[in-house]
Amino acid sequence: MEIVGEKWKTYEYFIPNVLVSAMATKLSLKSLHSALTTLRTRPMGKVVAGTVKGDVHDIGKNILLMFMEANGFEIIDLGIDVAPEQFVKAVKKEKPDLLLLSCLYTLTMHSMEDTIIALKKAGLKGQVKILVGGAPITKEFANSIGADEFGTDAMDGVKKAKELVAGRKEVREKDGFESRIPSTGAER
Repeated sequence: MEIVGEKWKTYEYFIPNVLVSAMATKLSLKSLHSALTTLRTRPMGKVVAGTVKGDVHDIGKNILLMFMEANGFEIIDLGIDVAPEQFVKAVKKEKPDLLLLSCLYTLTMHSMEDTIIALKKAGLKGQVKILVGGAPITKEFANSIGADEFGTDAMDGVKKAKELVAGRKEVREKDGFESRIPSTGAER
């Protein structure tokens, strides 16, 4: 998928090529799921994810979640058109390490900010790291809404998620809290 992503960026591949590759990856990962989950005895971190309110596009999110699961993350996917209140409810219930917010339309970018505002109002903003992504998202936008990080594509999203989880682990250890994130020793 990394090669497919590069070919898409250079206009060698188009959306149909990306979709076929994503479906093949999804089928492959489904076949390998049991083997992949036995590689790690404990999850690297817990993730709540969803496409924000007003947006029904989930291909990019789904590709990212497949890669994240393959890298040892426990995934809770809320789906598409997720209201800020639903994200707040899931963060309260699941107590994830990461919250992933996705959108494709510039018109739905404001829903990301609405979600972060709702987390602040609920007193949850500092309790979960927030990673945003999607075609219109930039580093500047992520910073302006108070997200912790943004991913440019699925591979970058996994990298940023690992960095955010590693940062949470360091803070927990420094503060004397037991982390539910295992020390794996070496990255894959």
